[in-house]
Amino acid sequence: MIIEYLRPNSLEEAVKFLQRENPITLPLGGGSVLSKYQANPIAVVDLQALGLNRIKIEKGLIEIGATATLSEMETVLKNDVITDVIRFQAGKNQRNSGTIAGLINVADGRSPLLTLLLAKDAQLTWQPGNKQISLESWLPQRRDWHDAQLITKVTLPEVMIRFDSIGRTPKDRPIVAIAAAKWPMGKLRVAIGGFGGLPILAFDGDVHEDVAKAVDEAYSSSEDQWASSAYRREAGRKLASRLVQETMDK
Repeated sequence: MIIEYLRPNSLEEAVKFLQRENPITLPLGGGSVLSKYQANPIAVVDLQALGLNRIKIEKGLIEIGATATLSEMETVLKNDVITDVIRFQAGKNQRNSGTIAGLINVADGRSPLLTLLLAKDAQLTWQPGNKQISLESWLPQRRDWHDAQLITKVTLPEVMIRFDSIGRTPKDRPIVAIAAAKWPMGKLRVAIGGFGGLPILAFDGDVHEDVAKAVDEAYSSSEDQWASSAYRREAGRKLASRLVQETMDK
């Protein structure tokens, strides 16, 4: 139950509100899912006036403000792979309202976009303190994170990215998802998704190493109601091998 609505005019004011413990105070439009607090009295902080929706591309980096919507990302980021993944992630109405920080806070292992962000080694900037942490390091502690209150931006390197997935239907959430990001000097990161609470970084190394084997091992405990681990291992190896080859051909 929302008992207080706050709309600060500065980042400092927003952080001050979010540091309160009584009542529980959560960002609105910057990340937290409010539904789980429906039975509790909470205050919400509207971040719309803070200008945290800007998207900037320079010096090989993409900086995405925390409240940028998926639709704004789709418009600004002139990358066919990222655009396709955003459209796969959410329908038009969800893209218009859902923010990048919101997705990072709540998306699970079947999220195409969260899988892609993990492969691209996304970096998160938090306030107070301008604290920076990689998405890879933050995700495992997502439910117990108390070091800062508010994501202000997500930073991605402008590196080659490839993505593919398998679902029960073309528009269904994936049961196997592979994202492969390659840096100019041959560094490769491969993230897998399609099951569980979070995507997994399966490989971080040289593009010429045995990526398919790493993906196979990462899917070894992936059995659930949607697919067997044997199926995911076989399909994941094939997808990963093809995507890695595509990065090498470019």
